[in-house]
Amino acid sequence: MDIDPDALALVGAAASRYVESCGNPIVLQQTTNLNAALDGADFVVISISTGGLDAMQHDLEIPEKYGIYHTVGDTVGPGGWLRAVRNIPVFNDFGSKMKRLCPDAWLINVSNPLTPLTRTPQREFGIKTIGMCPGVENAARSLARLAGADPATPVDYIVTGIDHGSWFTQIKAGSMDVLDKLEEMGFKRSDDNLPAEVSADDPLAERALFRAAFAVWKEIGYLPSISDRHIVENFPWFLMGDPNNLGFGIKRTSVEERQAWRDDRQALLETYVNTGNEEAVGSLGHGDDPIVTVIESLLGQRSFVYGSNYMNVGQTPELPLGAVVETRCRFDSAGVHPLSSPMPSVVQMLTASHVMRQEAIIDIALHGTFDELSALVMTDPLCSRLKMGECRSMVREMLQANRKLIQNPRLLE
Repeated sequence: MDIDPDALALVGAAASRYVESCGNPIVLQQTTNLNAALDGADFVVISISTGGLDAMQHDLEIPEKYGIYHTVGDTVGPGGWLRAVRNIPVFNDFGSKMKRLCPDAWLINVSNPLTPLTRTPQREFGIKTIGMCPGVENAARSLARLAGADPATPVDYIVTGIDHGSWFTQIKAGSMDVLDKLEEMGFKRSDDNLPAEVSADDPLAERALFRAAFAVWKEIGYLPSISDRHIVENFPWFLMGDPNNLGFGIKRTSVEERQAWRDDRQALLETYVNTGNEEAVGSLGHGDDPIVTVIESLLGQRSFVYGSNYMNVGQTPELPLGAVVETRCRFDSAGVHPLSSPMPSVVQMLTASHVMRQEAIIDIALHGTFDELSALVMTDPLCSRLKMGECRSMVREMLQANRKLIQNPRLLE
């Protein structure tokens, strides 16, 4: 189902071609009608971005005028909170319709900001929701390789926190303690002396992804669990000064780069539809979200453990019950079983305020006022260097730029 008929036709054609090539008896249907798509569903997978890249351009460019330089802009910071304001009412509508049309279905969300969007249908309508992001799993394996583990060695880890802002408290690759090994190798450092550039064939290429994370590890005592471009937006320490030279090798992702990526993927999909060349499909990326494996596990065909986002039922007792948290989870026919992932006190200090904002942004997006939204954004670490009144001006400008996408009229008063 898609509201864009052209995108629907392309993806539908690719899916149909693939099913036909496999001789699979799956029956595919295409629709622009959300009610028809949800009616009687067992699983609902959501990947959307309200307003697309045009809306996101305002999320990134307007804060730049106030000295705030997003690296991603889809989760926290002014860009993340305004993206949430656009998307939360849409997810609220999903939850309302699922409550009526498929109340027992599992909702698997891969849309950002992942945490509040996963939380909204669960909190408002009791929908069973799971947020999937491959970042933590990929980071654990990258760090194990950096420590010298064979890529085939099984990796085990404990992660605690929230999407794009969680922390490793343990990583094991076979019998190797990965964190101890990395510290022994000299990676626990904040002097930014790690190499700025490494070639793709360098077996230690992963070091380039975690230079800021290693600095936080040195100063805070715990290692963030995802690469630098996401983690730096959670703190006030990195994204300041010259936006073209932020230190620690930090790279910003522009809207133009995202559009080029999207165009490239669309061209690959068109190639597959026209030629049947499966290599094009295999290069489309983000196939590392194991959604199919999760579905198979919930249907009882296997048991599977993966880093995921799920409501806090006590797996992280330091954070509020019900809030969506990121830990490893086991999936089987009985449902989702989050693994115990206690949070060290210093990590709690850095994480709890983001959790409070993620809970509050749901109410603000649905029913709140402009003043409440401005106050929430002002408390974000990326806004810590704004002068009094600047945050209010920035938020108003961001809302006006995307006013047609704002469903709560009180935010525009």
